[in-house]
Amino acid sequence: MNPLFRLRDFGQSPWLDYIRRGLITSGGLKRLVEEYAVSGVTSNPTILNKAISGSTDYDDALRSLVESGERDPKAIFLRLAVEDIGMTADVLRPYHDETGGADGFASLEVSPDLARDTQGTIKEALSLFSELSRPNAMIKVPGTPEGAPAIAELTSQGVNVNVTLLFDVKAYERVALAYIDGLERRLKAGEPIGHVSSVASFFVSRVDTAVDALLPEGSPLRGKVAIANAKLAYRLFRRLFSGPRWERLAAAGGRQQRLLWASTGTKNPSYSDVLYVEELIGSPTVNTMPESTLRAFADHGRVRPTLEAETEEAEMTIAMLPELGVDLDAVMAKLLEDGLAAFQKDFDKLLAGIEAKCEAIVSGLAPARVNLGSLAESVQKRLAEMEKAEVPRRIWALDHTVWKPDPTEIADRLGWLSLPEKMHEQVDQLRDFAESCAGYDRIVLLGMGGSSLAPEVFSKTFGGKALIALDTTHPEAVLDVEKSGDLGSTLFIVASKSGGTVETLSHFAYFFDKVRDGSQFVAITDPGTPLEALARAKGFRRVFLNPADIGGRYSALSYFGLVPAALIGMDLDALLDSAEEMACACADCVPVAENPGLWLGALIGEAARAGRDKLTLLLPEEISAFGAWLEQLIAESTGKEGAGIVPVEGEPEGAPDVYGDDRLFVSLGVETALEPSVVIPFDGAEKLGAEFFRWEFATAVAGHVLGIHPFDQPNVQEAKDATRRLLDEEALPPEPYDDLSALLQEVRPGDYLAIQAYLPRTQDNEARLQAARVRLRDRLRVATTVGFGPRFLHSTGQLHKGGPATGVFIQVVDEPSVDLPIPGKPYTFRRLLDAQSAGDLQALRARGRRVARVRLSDLEEV
Repeated sequence: MNPLFRLRDFGQSPWLDYIRRGLITSGGLKRLVEEYAVSGVTSNPTILNKAISGSTDYDDALRSLVESGERDPKAIFLRLAVEDIGMTADVLRPYHDETGGADGFASLEVSPDLARDTQGTIKEALSLFSELSRPNAMIKVPGTPEGAPAIAELTSQGVNVNVTLLFDVKAYERVALAYIDGLERRLKAGEPIGHVSSVASFFVSRVDTAVDALLPEGSPLRGKVAIANAKLAYRLFRRLFSGPRWERLAAAGGRQQRLLWASTGTKNPSYSDVLYVEELIGSPTVNTMPESTLRAFADHGRVRPTLEAETEEAEMTIAMLPELGVDLDAVMAKLLEDGLAAFQKDFDKLLAGIEAKCEAIVSGLAPARVNLGSLAESVQKRLAEMEKAEVPRRIWALDHTVWKPDPTEIADRLGWLSLPEKMHEQVDQLRDFAESCAGYDRIVLLGMGGSSLAPEVFSKTFGGKALIALDTTHPEAVLDVEKSGDLGSTLFIVASKSGGTVETLSHFAYFFDKVRDGSQFVAITDPGTPLEALARAKGFRRVFLNPADIGGRYSALSYFGLVPAALIGMDLDALLDSAEEMACACADCVPVAENPGLWLGALIGEAARAGRDKLTLLLPEEISAFGAWLEQLIAESTGKEGAGIVPVEGEPEGAPDVYGDDRLFVSLGVETALEPSVVIPFDGAEKLGAEFFRWEFATAVAGHVLGIHPFDQPNVQEAKDATRRLLDEEALPPEPYDDLSALLQEVRPGDYLAIQAYLPRTQDNEARLQAARVRLRDRLRVATTVGFGPRFLHSTGQLHKGGPATGVFIQVVDEPSVDLPIPGKPYTFRRLLDAQSAGDLQALRARGRRVARVRLSDLEEV
């Protein structure tokens, strides 16, 4: 049996903390009720805002309201919200009736500006409840001191109330007594009380987020306080809803006000993803979960009574906090004020989003401009096939069989789907950390591939504090980083998912030897890696442990991207807001033809199957750096099993006659007459988070279309192994230079030319390589790419060896003018660089690839 049904049978109702129109109208909510035991629904303005701004869910309703003359955003919101909650209540009504009115509720909040207004709350709540006109509707009222008398009054008038934003036990007691008072007043007035229901929404994970930040590193109380606090609230519930006073109400049919555990999605990636469900099981209670937590519990949740277990330990946990300098009352007060402020901020964003969408409807929405020719039919056919196979639903359900029967490196690599929502909870602590590092003049990021590309996009796009991504072993580049700034005022980020990346650890060894101060270093890695152990041993300023269920190239919106983004002063909320909007647009309840990620994935996958596998990216100058991140995502995800999509980024647009018939042009807001092409509307850099998610989703879908595994990188190890063998030799065997002209004579239509430059990534070298690529593109009429080594080994290297045998490779090397030691290693940076270039050369030749090793001057002369 699905553990969620066992949970419900045990006496705890699983509710869904999410609603949007598409989920209702698509039948998705009904399916969750039937298959996941969903017994109620809570809503909030954040979810509605993302759905309105990022999808077409509400376009028809908004157009109708606008055409009727309605332009007031709040009035429009209330119309939409009442319709949504009404439809939700109707889906839940059969279960509500089945339980005799005890469960199956849908909740709608009063406006946030009424949180301190008792009479205003009463008036709006009565109006909403009347307009909904359903016995299983609930009105959410904040659990403020001003909210308590409103709760009593509303209860006395027969309104079902969901008391929200409860953090501490004292506040819970106040609202529970208000509910009891309301029932007593109603009973005294001669009115029936048997149909009146209420829940008290006690927020959980936010408490741990706040308290953990105040506890010392490694404290055994981390991740314990929220659960202890909830257990004490449950003990109080048992006392309040028993005894003579309550028994008189119960005899008249009064229902207990159930405790509802809210904010139960795990925020800390080192905690279990079902922690705040498994540890809070008791009867009669409710747990309202985001869909990701709901599905996680269905997959591996354990049902056992935990709420009344270890109550003495819970008391001791709370009692120990003052000794550690934690004022829990102050924490709770701040959580309430922050919660109210966030509620108001989200509501204001919602109204602004409605206003913007209405303006877009009036002026005319700008759809993608599509010119696909014969590809259009195959894309539509593929979308229909994916709809029939329920691919969108299965992706969001984390079903590995979308790609392969074997779950290896799929089931544990889909955490990126929920990152936009989850990482929002980390923004405050990231902002605080950035403020604590304000004294540093620059940031040097030591990382490769997925650990460095997104931070470089953020730095080049948004500016802010200087950030240098060191992703090369060329000794001249390493020395330039050392000499270009004051090491004493430099903060170093050491970033590696595996914690064992040879380039990153070599960089760390070099700069730690120069600085000798662990407080100038920050680590980002997965839990339990060698880098985590190293960072703790060396006394790093901070260790950020990233969720382990995210691959490096899908980690832009995780700590790997957000920590550097926070340090340079980026607006993380705006980044994640736009990513959440796109996630909403790509949800499984969205019609396949309107799902932007699904549609794009079908397009690039079908184009590759039709021989148009050179995905040529046209990007506006302001986000030109985004192309390098996209290149890694697409190349490393799809280039395997002899198949793959070749991303072509940074290649300037040419005349139509310089292109072969193997191209597909995808533009973000850049007009083009090239064919086949699609121009995706681009709303500016502030929406870049949406593009990260769109392309991640599209790449995963393209993997499905191509029948490959988009989350592994099986051939990357080949160059690493060859490098290791060469480093073990006493001296590197000399590699001769090749005849480039002879290699170019082997280029055929449908090939691509990859320039692999083991050179410092200077502006001069970039300009010279760019000029060479354009000249060869125009002459040979083939797609061209440029990558700096060893950086590209962590980006396009997988495609070069595992993808189609259409690559022609030009390895460009130089003679470094300096060399630098790597402390603790028997080899230098130059030796490592030479071994990496020679090792990759061997790996390419071992696969029969066409390749030549040349100097930059040789390339410029052909």
